[in-house]
Amino acid sequence: MTKQKIAFIGLALLLFLGRTLYGLTSEFWFEDELQIYLIGLKSFTTAAWPYWGPDVVYTHTQIPGALQGLLISCGFYIWAIPEMPTIVLNILSFVSLFFFALYISKRIPSLPFWVILCWLMTLTWTMDYGTRVVNPSYVLVFSIPFFISLFELLPIYKTRMVSRWLAFLLLGLSTTLLMQIHLSYVLLFPFIGLVIFFECKKKSMAMKEKLFSVTLFACGLALGLATLIPTWQLQSTHKSVISNIVFSLDNFKNIISILTRYLSFASFEIPYILGGTTAERLDLIKTYPWSLPAVLYLLVLGWVLVAIYLFVFFKNKEQGPWKHIKRLAIMGYVLVFLSFFFSVKGPSSHTFYILFPLVAFFSFYCHGWLWVTYKKWKSVMYIALISCVIFYTAFGLYNFKHKSMYMNRSKVSQALIAKNYKLLSTERSAGWRNE
Repeated sequence: MTKQKIAFIGLALLLFLGRTLYGLTSEFWFEDELQIYLIGLKSFTTAAWPYWGPDVVYTHTQIPGALQGLLISCGFYIWAIPEMPTIVLNILSFVSLFFFALYISKRIPSLPFWVILCWLMTLTWTMDYGTRVVNPSYVLVFSIPFFISLFELLPIYKTRMVSRWLAFLLLGLSTTLLMQIHLSYVLLFPFIGLVIFFECKKKSMAMKEKLFSVTLFACGLALGLATLIPTWQLQSTHKSVISNIVFSLDNFKNIISILTRYLSFASFEIPYILGGTTAERLDLIKTYPWSLPAVLYLLVLGWVLVAIYLFVFFKNKEQGPWKHIKRLAIMGYVLVFLSFFFSVKGPSSHTFYILFPLVAFFSFYCHGWLWVTYKKWKSVMYIALISCVIFYTAFGLYNFKHKSMYMNRSKVSQALIAKNYKLLSTERSAGWRNE
């Protein structure tokens, strides 16, 4: 084995270990995180099928399907310790991000693979959602294969990196898996429609091949539905998630804020993860003053990156794949903007996190152009990666003391040992079912 391969394996292991430790020290006791964890804990301790997934607090509804509960509980069957759901999640998210980085490096060869990998793994959105047990973290796992399949099936590239048949299967499978994790899955349907449109336009392709593509897509949908069908067959008093559709014209005022939040997926949105108030955000720096330079650098870079992505969008006049990726990025933004005219929830970033892979892919085309055009851009990215190590170390230490499971890990252990999930908490949704 060459030194280069050893160094690469070492880097991958460090990234995985760092992300997992960060996830284990992240928020656990906040109601949303606790309730998601409880879905899997209840399934394991009662040996009951988890018919329902995440809660939708605004309308007192629950997302149907067992996938969320199974993804959390499966780790307990391997080793019944409180950390297992986080470890399993980090394995899934790491693998998904790793293959996404590999895909990006093949499509954008101007950027070194190790830079893409480290950047993708340390973006604030993949660290905040992708390492801790909360439902948007699982959205990341399945949205990446969806968008890789989308990029492969649309007429963007002359050569394929993923076989056409596998792409159709993954497109269908990831859609119905995401249906059980987050209501934002509806944003995927226009992209699926786009694939079908271009598929129908292909005159050179035999009808038999087109039908086979549709069959594979349908098979993928059916596979994903396997954990949802038992819920559909259940006689239940649960309120339908359709109640989350509420028409509102007020969304016009969010046209700019949605754009900045959309592009911030591929940036360092430090204020978002530090807390909701200025006091919370400053507390980290007061506790660990040595983190201040890294926090300031990432904070400023986070703002600048949003502007830079817009700059490159207009400045880079290249044709070919870049042109198509820009159009897809615009399409994603328009879909998000329009969707909030029909949502009971305001445009919080996590509600459309499902589009992260699209924004990230667009951003790496921007980085690739900047890397070649401006020599100093390499230094900007290198310093950002170093700053990430410092910032996440400080934030992980802070969360360990103030927010993590380890504030009262014994409570979770007792629930597992006694096979009684109620020793940890009660279901928030228990009182909703007869409403």
